[in-house]
Amino acid sequence: MAAFTAALAVPAAAARGDTAFVVTYLCDGGRYLPVGYPSYRDAPRAPIRLSWQGRTVELSPTRVGSGARYVNPLANLQWWSKGNGGTLSQLSNNRALLTNCVES
Repeated sequence: MAAFTAALAVPAAAARGDTAFVVTYLCDGGRYLPVGYPSYRDAPRAPIRLSWQGRTVELSPTRVGSGARYVNPLANLQWWSKGNGGTLSQLSNNRALLTNCVES
């Protein structure tokens, strides 16, 4: 986790609000997904960064009615989150890659 946090250049212990922060999710199968979020002020337009298959991937926000959706067409990934949970899936076919992810 520390290496990922350093790669994102955001402090792991940052309080949510005016600074970027990292949330680690625990998903089905015992898999962890660290996600770096921008400050809430920048959230509507700033990308998130997540660690997937040994690399850091940047996903851009898109408009949705409820929750938050981030996509990266080149990486074929989308992250949907609502409340303290989310799902990582392939963008092209909506196939779930990580499900029932909850903040840990």
